[in-house]
Amino acid sequence: MAETASSTPSRLDTAVQWVGHHWLLLVNTGAVLYAGLPWLSPLAKAANHPLLGELLFRLYTPLCHQLPARSFFCYGHQVAFCHRCAAMYTAIALAGLLFALARRWVRPTSLRIAGLLLLPILLDGGSHLLDDVFGLGLRGGGDAIGTLNFWLRMITGALVGVAAFVAIFPRLERDMSRVFVHTPHSVPSE
Repeated sequence: MAETASSTPSRLDTAVQWVGHHWLLLVNTGAVLYAGLPWLSPLAKAANHPLLGELLFRLYTPLCHQLPARSFFCYGHQVAFCHRCAAMYTAIALAGLLFALARRWVRPTSLRIAGLLLLPILLDGGSHLLDDVFGLGLRGGGDAIGTLNFWLRMITGALVGVAAFVAIFPRLERDMSRVFVHTPHSVPSE
């Protein structure tokens, strides 16, 4: 006897639909966690939980250079990522939260504009990489908070968040709404 397809959605279908309809909640949760956890490392160390603080710090080691001269310190302990990463991931998290409030009105901008917004971080990070590797002296002026290098890291990181707000999140919203159309569950006929 052949099985007939049920008109009731399976648990997997329901889960996939839920993820498709709540993608922004999931992305924002991930972004806030990713941007926030590095700040818990120094707080844990300061609260006399050095093992937890070190674990959080080591978690970000493969993801960021964590140079002390280019990092924030909180209660005398280094935050688990550098100034640039702090600015970039905080800006992405803020962009996602702001997009959640304004998603009805924000339409995707062109990818050229997104590329232009991302170009400064490529130049800033690239020049730092070249300077660090080859010792070219391109980035004199120090790394302390308030220096030109610090502000370049902060501004270029913030521009990544702007690119996410005007280009990436609206595109995801548009494409997800095309794939996951809100349809009521069909009621089986009697």
